[in-house]
Order: sequence, then C-alpha cells, then structure tokens
Amino acid sequence: MRRRHLLAGVAGTTALGAGGLYVGPWLSGDAARDPVAVETLAAPGSEAGTVTVPPADRPLVLEFFATTCSVCADQMSTLATARRRLDGAVSFLSVTSEPVGLSVTRDDVREWWRTHDGRWAVGLDDGTTLAERYDATRVPTTLVLDPDGGVTWRHTGRFDAASLVAAVTEVTDG
Repeated sequence: MRRRHLLAGVAGTTALGAGGLYVGPWLSGDAARDPVAVETLAAPGSEAGTVTVPPADRPLVLEFFATTCSVCADQMSTLATARRRLDGAVSFLSVTSEPVGLSVTRDDVREWWRTHDGRWAVGLDDGTTLAERYDATRVPTTLVLDPDGGVTWRHTGRFDAASLVAAVTEVTDG
C-alpha cells in the first residue's frame, strides 16, 4: 500500500513539475511578446489578410467583441471616437473569438461590423489564441498593448473615449 502511495506521489510531482515547465513562459510574460498572425476580414476599414499582434512599430488598441454582445455594439461608437481623437497614433484591431464557421459566419461578422460602423481592422481570433494569451474571457475587453506586446491598459465592459485616449497617450508620450 505504501509503495502505491509513493508512486502516486512521485507521478503527481513529476506531472506538476512538467506542467510548470510548460506554463513557465506564459507566467513570465515572454509569450506575450511572440507575434501572432490574425486573419482579418474584408469589411469597412479592414482588408482581408493578416495582421500581426503585437505590431512591431507602434502601440495597439486590441478589442475583443462578440456579435451577440449588446455592450460590444454600444462600445463601437466609443472606440470610433477615441480612434478619431488619436489621429493615427496607434493601430486598432477588433477581434471576435466566436466559433466562426459554427455559430457565426464570416458574413455575419462583416454585417455586424457594417451595422455598427466599424472603420478599422476586424479579425478572427481563431482558436482563441489571443483571448487566452491576454486573458480576455469576457467581452468587451479592450487592451492597449505596447509595441512589445505588454499590456499597459485593460478594461472589461463600458468605458468612455477619454479614458482610452489617456491610456494610449501615456504609452505614445512615455
């Protein structure tokens, strides 16, 4: 009986140690600096293709949304106002982590984007890579990333344009 407990303890400790090696880079923040290619859709202000998160040359406003989220729809005008005020000082990207192809189609996302006056890049977080990386488990979640991918500002839910402009200005002027 004791041998069985000993073996179970050793196995558990080994699994825990190996797990620590696996999550180590995520916990250290190094993984946030590895670029991720995000598929973008042809929609108003957005071209079909890919963008890299984080972009190497400037800060990024990264917003996670869902087409079924009423708060996300309401925040679109706030994001548009902040984007106008920032006048190109930062890139904007909105992504959905919805299961595109299952519960929502690319055309659904494009139509939602048009209906809510999106005028910047819109992408698909295929496999929820970005949502997991940046712990965006609720929508809307909006982040300001420095060019290295570090999060300098995070907000989930409603916010005003002035708050986002101030957060971006802190990164661009700092």
